[in-house]
Amino acid sequence: MLRCLLLLLLFAVPAQAQVTRSHALTILGTPALPPDFPQFPYVNPAAPKGGEAVFAMVGSFDGFNPYILRGNAAIGTGATWQPGVGGTAAGSAGGHVWETLLVGSANEVATGYGHLAETIELAADRMWVAFELRPEARFADGTPVTAQDVAWTFRTLMEKGRPSVRVAYADVQDAVAESARRVVFHFKSNQNRELPLAVGGLPVLSEKWWSTRDFTKPLTEPPLGSGPYRVERFELGRSVTYARDPNWWARDRPTGKGFHNFDRVRIEYFRDQTVAMQAFKAGQIDYRQENVSKEWATGYDFPAVRDGLVRRDEIAHRLPVGIQGFSMNTRRPMFADPRVREAMAQVFDFEWMNKNLFFGTYNRTHSYFGNTAQEASGLPDADEQALLAPFRDKLPPALFTEPFRVPSTDASGNNRDGLRRALALLKEAGWTIRDRKLVDGAGKPMAFTILLSDPNLERVALPYQQWLQRLGIEVGIRTVDSAQYERLTDDYDFDMTTMIYPGSDLPGNELRDEFSCIGAKTPGGSNLAGVCDPAVDALIEKAIAAQDRETLATAGRALDRVLLRGWYMVPNWHNERFNIATWNRFGRPAQPIRDGFVLDSWWIDPNLSARADTARKAPN
Repeated sequence: MLRCLLLLLLFAVPAQAQVTRSHALTILGTPALPPDFPQFPYVNPAAPKGGEAVFAMVGSFDGFNPYILRGNAAIGTGATWQPGVGGTAAGSAGGHVWETLLVGSANEVATGYGHLAETIELAADRMWVAFELRPEARFADGTPVTAQDVAWTFRTLMEKGRPSVRVAYADVQDAVAESARRVVFHFKSNQNRELPLAVGGLPVLSEKWWSTRDFTKPLTEPPLGSGPYRVERFELGRSVTYARDPNWWARDRPTGKGFHNFDRVRIEYFRDQTVAMQAFKAGQIDYRQENVSKEWATGYDFPAVRDGLVRRDEIAHRLPVGIQGFSMNTRRPMFADPRVREAMAQVFDFEWMNKNLFFGTYNRTHSYFGNTAQEASGLPDADEQALLAPFRDKLPPALFTEPFRVPSTDASGNNRDGLRRALALLKEAGWTIRDRKLVDGAGKPMAFTILLSDPNLERVALPYQQWLQRLGIEVGIRTVDSAQYERLTDDYDFDMTTMIYPGSDLPGNELRDEFSCIGAKTPGGSNLAGVCDPAVDALIEKAIAAQDRETLATAGRALDRVLLRGWYMVPNWHNERFNIATWNRFGRPAQPIRDGFVLDSWWIDPNLSARADTARKAPN
């Protein structure tokens, strides 16, 4: 008996040594903050609590469950953080109802600090990660957040949640509650370096509360969460108000201190941006992030701006710029040929648009991973060529011999060279001009519709429509409300639409949802173009498995080249700053940060607010 006990002890010591126990997780780096950090360095821990902040959303909502495909959930019901997309989602508006095991830092890349989780244990072979929950973590009804809640949430989201969740967590074997506070996620392999951090971004729901509700249906009652806010009142489709929970369990925790300072956050829904802008001018809305360059340049000359009651800020950031563009649905036969897709890009005249529509404020996008080490330039180096070699006979020869360049013009509006190149590509693909119409071999005209969710995008789509029509293509433009747009894109029922991939400094797990064959077949995913290419799939797995930044950068650059040469999108433009306008009633931390700003760290300044509120109540 004694001998057996000694043997057990002998083997137990090395096993424990194979586990890393920490307060934080990061990918390919080291957390910047120590275990005893008092708060994030970019917040004001003494920020006053109080007041109401009012924000605008365009569209509608029919419930409070953002984790299912059905319905359109109210903004603010989601969890606070998703790993891989930056720190804390600068500019986010709304009261956060559910919390995650980890939360990100707005000054760090792909780093999560223990939030619901007090400590994190990671196996040396990276085949599992364990989270020990904080004993003080509570749902709003006072019940503890347990490891069983975490495990149940994972199983429920995998079985009943949005299909894209199954793609994101495909490499997770299971989640096991080993005790009331300890949950362990076991992995199918250790090749996905992001997986420990990814499961740390899992929202945690109450199993007990959901046991009497159907998770698959839109939730039309206030949900029970563990976050700093709860739904106080709402009118479906029109307005929702979140009230701050004064007893929030994390209010004095380092990851909660200085955040969520408004007593109430109200979200008003509007049918379009024009009405929302008028509400802002009238003082009914406090905050507006302006994404239309013309509006930013010309739409803010009104008395409140001139009197200093409304302030305008251009806030620089150091975030990846990703890619925005017109995405072509390759599930449609006309867009299955890459030559047709390249022709669509040759017609697009960014320089004319930037000069005449955007006041010269934008830069042209020429990478899926702009402003990161994964951005491709020049020709592939030896390491990239080694990754691309198995697929060389399937890839465009130009990928290896010519640097990729997006088409450019002289901004005159006379893009004859682009039209000639486009027509030549279309002829190679079997299309010809007949009676001023572009037709295929059977005489069927090329015709498609550009699907939009925002009327403001029509001023971009209309010139593009006219340029395409010069080639004899029948192009329609269809603008729908946000709910209908989500349904159509979830089902991939469109020809061409606008799409934004925000990018990441350390791309990983999300690439499967965005560009893999599995993602292309998953309803409700982000692979709107339907990218399904063995080279892309292989390079995605290389990026996910990379164990150092150099290896990741090589895989990312190779992937960038293949995606660009596939012409799945007509690249548009990007901006390296946020344009925001606010009624001058907010206090905000002054320290510049990587994310630009974190709206959740703002507060109502009593002196500023008094002046602004008095002016807004005064008769016109």
